[in-house]
Amino acid sequence: MLLSGMAFASEAQSFYAGGGAIHDFRGGFKIDSFPIKVEGLDSKIDENFGLSKICFTILHPRVSDLKIELISPDGTSIWLTNRNGRDEGRHYTNTCFRSNGFSGYVHQAEAPFTGEYIPDGRMTFLNNGQNPNGTWYLMVQDLRTGEKGALNFVTLEFGKNPTPNTDVSPCSLEDGTACKCADGSADCELLPDLVILSRLTLDQVKEYPWNDPYYPGQLRLAASIANIGDGPMEAFGNNKWYCGSEEVKDSTVICKDKTHPRQQINQRIYKKNGNKMEWQDRVAGTNYFDDKPGHNHYHVDDWVEFRVIKEIKNKSGKVTKRELVSKGSKVSYCLFDSGICNNNDSLCVLNGKTYGDQNLTNYGLGNYVDCKSLKQGISVGGYDTYGMMYEGQSVSLPKGLKSGDYILEIEVDPTGIYKEKDKSNNTFKMPIHISKQE
Repeated sequence: MLLSGMAFASEAQSFYAGGGAIHDFRGGFKIDSFPIKVEGLDSKIDENFGLSKICFTILHPRVSDLKIELISPDGTSIWLTNRNGRDEGRHYTNTCFRSNGFSGYVHQAEAPFTGEYIPDGRMTFLNNGQNPNGTWYLMVQDLRTGEKGALNFVTLEFGKNPTPNTDVSPCSLEDGTACKCADGSADCELLPDLVILSRLTLDQVKEYPWNDPYYPGQLRLAASIANIGDGPMEAFGNNKWYCGSEEVKDSTVICKDKTHPRQQINQRIYKKNGNKMEWQDRVAGTNYFDDKPGHNHYHVDDWVEFRVIKEIKNKSGKVTKRELVSKGSKVSYCLFDSGICNNNDSLCVLNGKTYGDQNLTNYGLGNYVDCKSLKQGISVGGYDTYGMMYEGQSVSLPKGLKSGDYILEIEVDPTGIYKEKDKSNNTFKMPIHISKQE
């Protein structure tokens, strides 16, 4: 229930609303929405003046159950925090989110969350020129049974220079004048380059015992996929829908197996032709409407694959054989920019090199806010993050698997259907020790 909305006459203006109960998951699509009324601001928010900070307190004994979004009056939404806190974290206590939060990325932090964090979504998407006056909503969805909680309060703060660490790319999909070819030529394909960011996986990987009551025999892991190429990774729906091999009229059809139909998608490849920007579509994979709790949006099929490998070595330590121990199903993702690489932090690192605005050609090219049926993607320098508590983020280990050292592999685009600048860097590998399956 909305208690009040207040604007304070200062350079920064804040608006407050009270909270209420956060209901436990009971198997259906249920979101607790908390309105915040905003009034008296100028009719436009952008990079000069806009939403700069969101704060709230949520008391909940297992915050990894929660997906928390903020929705603006024009319907734009971002993820503030989605199933973070591992499996035992408690509470968001005076927790704030801003684009340069001094406590770092929320998906890398530990609960209880107290301080200022960089959210899972990009706040620049909200400062999009819209009129901020109206009703905003904090949306809280509990996605696992067993616990309930409460929102105490939520505040929105608007001010000057709301996203101070954000650069706007002079290169755009409409005008190629400021876009660059990596080889210095005037004409080229601007291809994406998809990589796994190791930092998040190293921070979030956990083996559960074979008899665990919630995740028996699972190796749960996080994955963050970045685009360090010259152009965006864009998946564009072509409005052709299929139940298996049979074409159906549209997305509203329910297939005989009770699933939603798959839409054929194209990969849109952008080309710089002098000062013009052109594009060409090539048939790629499929997407579908994922109606599982916490999703309710479109996922691109077969986006990543997880594998556990046992390396057999000879007496001198040389690997002579690699045995596949377990392979997860190819996991589908919704593709959008949950964040963007920054040379000033240590997240977007590959082989010792940090990627960001200083060394990525056409940094920021693309704009992918959400997971629509017709367009999804990852911008140049953008990344898409799935935490360890998300659905599908696991490998099932064989019961009785011998304790020892293994290799975890994560491969983006395991079927090789998307065109990239470099396919050789699509697989990330790390050693893991398995000890809880015997």
